[in-house]
Formats: sequence, structure tokens, C-alpha cells
Amino acid sequence: MTFLVTSFGEITVKRRLYRNQKTGAYRFLLDEALGIPERQRVTPRMTRMILELGTEMPFRRAARVMGFLVPGIHWMTVWSKVQDAGEKAARDAEALREAVFEDGVVPEGGKEVRELSIEADGVVIPLQRSPKAFGEIKLFIGYEGREQKTRKLVNRYTVATARGSRVAWEDTGAAFGHKWDLSRVERIRIGGDGAEWIKQGLEMFPGATYHLDPFHLRRRLTEALSYSSNVYETVTEGLAELNQDAVVSALDQAIRVNRGARRNGIMRLKEYLLANWQGIAALPEGDRLGAIEGQVRHTIARRTKRIGARWSPAGAERMGRLLAVRANDELDRYVVHSERFDLLKKAVGAEAIQLPKRFGKDPEAWLQANVPALEGPHAGKHWVKHIVREISSPRWSTV
Repeated sequence: MTFLVTSFGEITVKRRLYRNQKTGAYRFLLDEALGIPERQRVTPRMTRMILELGTEMPFRRAARVMGFLVPGIHWMTVWSKVQDAGEKAARDAEALREAVFEDGVVPEGGKEVRELSIEADGVVIPLQRSPKAFGEIKLFIGYEGREQKTRKLVNRYTVATARGSRVAWEDTGAAFGHKWDLSRVERIRIGGDGAEWIKQGLEMFPGATYHLDPFHLRRRLTEALSYSSNVYETVTEGLAELNQDAVVSALDQAIRVNRGARRNGIMRLKEYLLANWQGIAALPEGDRLGAIEGQVRHTIARRTKRIGARWSPAGAERMGRLLAVRANDELDRYVVHSERFDLLKKAVGAEAIQLPKRFGKDPEAWLQANVPALEGPHAGKHWVKHIVREISSPRWSTV
């Protein structure tokens, strides 16, 4: 006898333990038929719900929300399921990276596209159980362009990791190599905020061009020059014309007439612009980059930067991986699903399964439209006649 936590509550399941006379191995055939792994007491539907809520809010809050539907969900159950799924996602990513960059396996590639945009940014998070006070989750997105009307990213794919920049780019290259046929891509644009680790992507994708993210450029200009509209306009006009001398001259003049924190801010802006001048010059005129800031906020930051949240290095890696999986709508990959009759056939032999003719070709459709207990051997019992038949009547159909 075991207990299963389902979306209807906790239920008791009685099953028999079988022993293989040849090998001596023990098996619960019912568990195999239902697709329940060993020592797994949460159904796939509940696991999917846990992963959805666990990547959206803190574990204790997720357990509290689920408790309104299914009493008895402990926050450690939510934590455990999220950690397990994140660990599997991390292992899958590492296996893919090793196959490509250590074993030399060429990615099969997927869709053929002419242009590919790649943007990257990092989210700084507080750490615990680590010699460092802060860590960083790196986020990468690849997409084929934007829709004309909605400006929505076309076929966006996300990678997130807390590992070092070199490994992070290798993860991204391996993942994108399976998503798109990189050998057929004629133009790759890499966008970022000017951080050096983002520019390392040029080594991963030879022939790619680097573009400074317009959002971060505007923010830097506003932070340093908002005190004077004249200086701001002079610098932005120089940037629009790609006149480096005019930009430097305007900033030098501002440095001379200002003091203190304002002067230091202008000096940092000058260094930033000169260090990223090539990325500014390569800014596309029509189809601008600059989607990464919104993706960072919605994919990573709103879950990892909550007040009071602190992450272990391993926990940050698992959560980052799982958040990327969720953004790619791939959470179902990390939920064990029952294969119903196929697993039952495998467990006891195909010849033992004879479906009634009334099932038709689709047993699930029949079950959704009928109540088997009303026609089975217990149809005459009290609990069927007075309970099951009553709640299956049309007047209860909207409950």
C-alpha cells in the first residue's frame, strides 16, 4: 500500500510486489503500468503544477497556493521537485555541450534560416553557502527576427546558466546548433550591454557582428547627461552621425566644467562609449536589437531577485536552467508521464490486454464520455446506484 498525491488530493493505492523467479528482482507492476517511478509519490499532473508554481514564486508560497487545492503539500516537496527537474535540465545541457565541444559531435541542426539574432545579459543575485557574496545567472536568447505588427520575437529560444562565460557560450552554441542549422546562417548578430563576456560570443560564432544594446546605451546617456539637455543632444547627435570626434569633444567640455560625482559619471560614460564604439557603429538601422532587457526581467529576475532571496551556487544553476526550460515551454520534458496501456503491455505481455469493443479505437475518449462503474460488475451496489449515478447526472456536469 502506498500514498499518491494527486490533483484530487491524497489517495491510497494498494498494489502487489512481484518477484522475478529467474533474476530475483522485485517489481511493482502497477507502478510501471501507471508510469510512477520508484519512490515517486506525486502524480505527473501534480509535478507539472509544482514546477509551474515553483518557477513563478518562492517555494513556501507555492506550497501555500497549492494547499488551497490539495491540502498537505509541503514546501520541501516543491523544493525537491524543482531541484530534481533543474538538475536534470543541467545534466542534459552539459551532456549536449560535452558531445559537441569535447567529443566533436557535429550538431544535426534544425531549421534553416538566413539571419539569427543572439542577445545576452546577466542577472546579479545574492549568494549563500559561498565564499562570494554575489553571483550571476547569464541569459542568452536566439531568435530569427520580429513580427512586423506585434514586434514579437520569432522562434525565440532561451539558455540560462550560472556557469562561467566560456562554458556558458559553449552551452549556447550547442543548444542553438540543435535548434538551427548554423552552417546555413548567413548573418549572425550578437547584442549586449558592453560586458566583455558577451563579446566572447564573437569567438563562438565566427563572422558574427557585435551590436551594443540600444536600451543600455540610452540608460548610460541618461544617467550621465540628464543634468543638461544641450550636452545630451550634442552627444546623441554625434552618435547618430557616428562622429566620434564630436562626441569626445562634447564630453571633454562637460568634464572640464563639472566636479564631483557628476564629473566622474561623465568620465565613465566616455570610457564606455569608446570601448563600445564598434558596437555602436554596428547598430542596425531598421530591425533593432534590444530585446534582452525585457527577457531578463520576465525570465530570470522576477523569480531570483525577490526581496530576501538568496541562492546557493548549485541552486542558482538549477533554477536558471529550469527558468530557461519554462521560457521555452519545455517543462513537460521533466515530468514523468504515464504511457498507460503501452506500459501495461510491456509489464505483463501484450496478449494479456484485450480491450472491450465498446472502447473503440480511443479508450481515453470513451472514458471521458462514460462512467465505467455504472456498467461494470458493481453496478447494482449501493454506492454505485445512489452516489456515482447521482453525481454523474447532467445536473452535476458544471461542478
